[in-house]
Amino acid sequence: MVLFPQNKRVYDFIRKKWVTATPEEIVRQRLLFFMVKNLGYPEESLTVEKKISEIVQGSHIPNRRLDILCFNTQTMRPLLLIECKATAIHERMFTQLIGYNFYIDASFICLANHKTVLLRWKKGETRRGIPNYSELVHVCV
Repeated sequence: MVLFPQNKRVYDFIRKKWVTATPEEIVRQRLLFFMVKNLGYPEESLTVEKKISEIVQGSHIPNRRLDILCFNTQTMRPLLLIECKATAIHERMFTQLIGYNFYIDASFICLANHKTVLLRWKKGETRRGIPNYSELVHVCV
């Protein structure tokens, strides 16, 4: 991750641009870097800060942005929807994510901050951490 604290910018290697280094953005960029470098997520499987309406067609789509969405690169099916937080994670935050996932229909949702990553199967089971990409694809087949 490339960070320039003097001008408060960080380079987003997925979006290929410099963005403001807010606390939430730092969480997002560290997680993306970890996913690609340590967990084998292909960069092309990840989309960052996209409006739901840019991903899903239909009427009554909320004007909201997703933090991170991971797709299966073969089928383009949404696998993992991640919401990054700069604050402590609380159970009620899953409500926001479940609302977003109503439109996206990813098999897994995840809340992440600088210390904790909570992954939840859409059926309700929760675990800590994110699986590697091949494991995620295998489970979601």
